[in-house]
Amino acid sequence: MIDEEQRPRYWRHTLFLAVGMTAVILFSAILLPLFAVELNETTLLGFPLGYYLAAQGIVIVLIVAVYWAGSRQARTDARFGATEDM
Repeated sequence: MIDEEQRPRYWRHTLFLAVGMTAVILFSAILLPLFAVELNETTLLGFPLGYYLAAQGIVIVLIVAVYWAGSRQARTDARFGATEDM
């Protein structure tokens, strides 16, 4: 259980993580595809960069970001004593 005095710090950490993850998702899933035409001028492994990002890059970024956020939240929970025990 989180102490009442530590609760604002815990929620500040959690809110910061949520806002950061939202920014990563918006950037990678929405903004990068908007620049696909400009990115297609560059090639990566023989494929246009815009195509490569849409086909593989964005999915990989999102999977890594979700894994990182989950592990970061688990560390924050452990640090502040937010356990799932009843």
